[in-house]
Amino acid sequence: MTDDSIQANFEFFNRLCGNIKIELTEPAEHYGNMANLAAKPSAKIVDIKYYPQVWEEDKDELRDLTEAELQLEIFQHPSIRLRGEGEVVVEHSAPNGNSFTIQDMIIAIEVTERKSRGSSEWLGGIDVHHIYFEGIHQDENGDWEIHWGS
Repeated sequence: MTDDSIQANFEFFNRLCGNIKIELTEPAEHYGNMANLAAKPSAKIVDIKYYPQVWEEDKDELRDLTEAELQLEIFQHPSIRLRGEGEVVVEHSAPNGNSFTIQDMIIAIEVTERKSRGSSEWLGGIDVHHIYFEGIHQDENGDWEIHWGS
């Protein structure tokens, strides 16, 4: 696979639309008069899942990734250090020892958020508001930050 192909695949990955679903021990509630959700201070994370989709502009709709898209190689390194909303860096080894596919990166994002999101804070509890994927971007230390919007 060429560097250009991998770069194109990585750019495709960073354009995916989707959000994480955060399951808590106590359900999040609306905050004040806003539509925003806030976790209770006592709530803990049970599970986190990331559900990316592809935006098809010509059809003005989202669709699930195909099996071929899930297998696209996007990162040619034996490991990656991801930092999620909780500011904790989690290192992941490439399942094949050399590179990450989109499916591998989805799993790495889920694991990172499961391990780190509990140390995030928003409105007095775990941050359950910043859940919309906005790509991963490398920082000055060489770690990759997962960007989440609201």
